[in-house]
Amino acid sequence: MLRNGQNQAQLLARSLGQLARGMTSSKRITSKKENLKPKMPKPPIVEMPLEEPLNASYLSKTLGSNYRSWAAALEKHPELKTLKRKDLLNSYDTLKSLDYSVDDIISKPMIIYYGATTLANRHSVLQECGFHKVTVQTLAKYVTVVNKPIEVLKAHSYIPFDVKVAERLAGYFVDIKLPVELRELESETLTLKSLRQSLLNAYLRERLQMDDNDLQKLWRVYTRIRHKSFRAVQDTIELLTKEFNFPADRLRKNSFLLYSEADNVRRILREVPTIDSQDIREIGFRRPKILMSTCDSLKQTLQHVHAFGISEDAVLRCLEVLTLGPDTVLERLRDLQEIEEFQVLGTNPRVLRLVHYQNKARLRLDYLNQLKVRCASLHILSCGSEAFAKFARDGSDRTKGRDIVVYLGNVLEKDVQVLRNLLSRHPNWCHIPLLHVKQCLEYLRSKKFKLKEIFANIHLLLYPIKRIQEKMHLLQSPDAQEELQLPVANFDSLSNNEILTLILYLIESEFHFTGDGIWTEQHTHHVENFNNLLPDFPESLNKVYKYGVKPADKMIMQHL
Repeated sequence: MLRNGQNQAQLLARSLGQLARGMTSSKRITSKKENLKPKMPKPPIVEMPLEEPLNASYLSKTLGSNYRSWAAALEKHPELKTLKRKDLLNSYDTLKSLDYSVDDIISKPMIIYYGATTLANRHSVLQECGFHKVTVQTLAKYVTVVNKPIEVLKAHSYIPFDVKVAERLAGYFVDIKLPVELRELESETLTLKSLRQSLLNAYLRERLQMDDNDLQKLWRVYTRIRHKSFRAVQDTIELLTKEFNFPADRLRKNSFLLYSEADNVRRILREVPTIDSQDIREIGFRRPKILMSTCDSLKQTLQHVHAFGISEDAVLRCLEVLTLGPDTVLERLRDLQEIEEFQVLGTNPRVLRLVHYQNKARLRLDYLNQLKVRCASLHILSCGSEAFAKFARDGSDRTKGRDIVVYLGNVLEKDVQVLRNLLSRHPNWCHIPLLHVKQCLEYLRSKKFKLKEIFANIHLLLYPIKRIQEKMHLLQSPDAQEELQLPVANFDSLSNNEILTLILYLIESEFHFTGDGIWTEQHTHHVENFNNLLPDFPESLNKVYKYGVKPADKMIMQHL
C-alpha cells in the first residue's frame, strides 16, 4: 500500500488491469504435495515428573536401616517429606563420603534436610578449626558451635587444648602474607565465627584489595560466605582469576562469586564448554551469576530449551535464563504455549526474555489488555519499568514492527529487511498486533493459499479476517463478477494470486485507498481516543513495584 491515497488507487487500478490481461483459464487447483510444514514449533510433550512425598518405605529401601526408624523420624520431622528425592540422594552421598552411617543420619534425621554443598562446607570449616572429630551431632549443631568461644569448645573437648586455632587457620592461606597481627587474634574468648571473619577480611583485603565498604557489603548481603572453608575460598578465587580472567575489581563487584563451588565450575568447563560455539569462559565472564548454577542445572535447562525448538543463539541473547532453575524454565516454557500473545513469539530469537521476565510480562499484558492496547511487543513486555510507563502514558497503540517481520521472516523464509520494506508501504502496518498477522496467515493457509501467493499480497495479512471472508464470498457471486467486468467465466477461473489481489482491492476501495480498511469497527479512531481510555497510572512507579504498575480496577476510566 502506498501512503498517498491517490497513488494507492492508481496503483491498484493498474494492477487490476494487468491482472485482467494476464488472466488464464487454469483452474484453481492447489497441489496436495505442497509442503505445509509450519515454522512455529509445536509444543513438545515434556512432562515434569510428579514426585510423591518421601515415605518410610522409600527411605528404608534407598538409604538403608528399617521402616520403623524412618517412620518415627518422619513423624517427628514432617518437613522431611517435602525434600526432593534428587536433593535427598545428593545429601546422602555427601554424608556417606564424610564417613557417616545411616544410623548416624537417623540419630539426627534433619541433617539430611541440608543441601549437599552446605554439609560439605560446614564439615570442612570445622576440620580447619581443629575439631578432633566432627560427629553428626556436631555437624547438626554447626551454627551453635561456631558462635561459641574457643575456650568453651576446648573445655567440651571439641578442640584439643594444644591447638592454636588462629595460627592454624591463618596457615591455610598460602602464598600470601596476611596484613594482621595474629597476637591480636589469639584470645580464646573470641568465637570461631568472629575469628574466621577477621582472618577472611585480612585475606580479602590483601588478595582482592577490598576496602571497608566492600567488606561491609559482603557480610551484609552475602552472609553465607562465612560458612565456606578458607581452602575453598582460595580455590575459587584462583580458578576465576586464571581460567575466567576475572580481575580483582570485577570479583569485588560480583563478590557473590566467592561462594561459588570450584569443583562445580570445573565441571561446567568440562561438560558445557560452549553454548552456540561461544566459550563458556566468555559467557561466565559476561554473566557471572551463571557460575552459581550447578552444572546439572545448566545442562537440564539447555535440554529444555532445545526440546521446545529454541536455538542456543536465543540463549546467548538472554543469558539470564541460565540463572533460573531448570524446573522453573520448563514450567515457563510450557506456559508460553498457553498464552496466544506469547506463543506467537515462539520463533523470535529473543523469546527467552519472556521466560526470564514471565511474571513481569504477564502483569503488563493484563494491564495493557485493560487499556484495550493490542500491540504489545516483546520489548515492551520485558523492558525496564520506565520504558513501559512511557509506552502506556504516550497512548500510542503501535510497535516498531520488529516482531512482525521476524515472525514472517521465519514462516515465509524471507529476509526481514525485504519484508519491512514491503510492509512499510502501508501507513498503518505497525498498528496491527502480531497475533492478528499470525491468525490471518493461518486462515489463508487453511483456504489452501500458498506461502508465495500470500507473500505476493502480504499487506492482506493486516486486514480483519471478517472482511477478507466477506470479499471472498462476494467474488463468488455473479453480480460481483459482472460489476468488476472480470474477463473470466466464473470464480474458479481465477488463480489464487488473482483472488488475493482482488480481495485487497475490494476492501480498500471502500476506504478510498487510504489504508483505513485495516480497522475494525471497535478499533476505528482508537489511536486518537486512546488517551481518554487510559486508567490511573500513579506516579508511584518506583523500585518497590518493579513490573510497572498494577491496573487500578476501580479507576479504569479515570484520565491521567
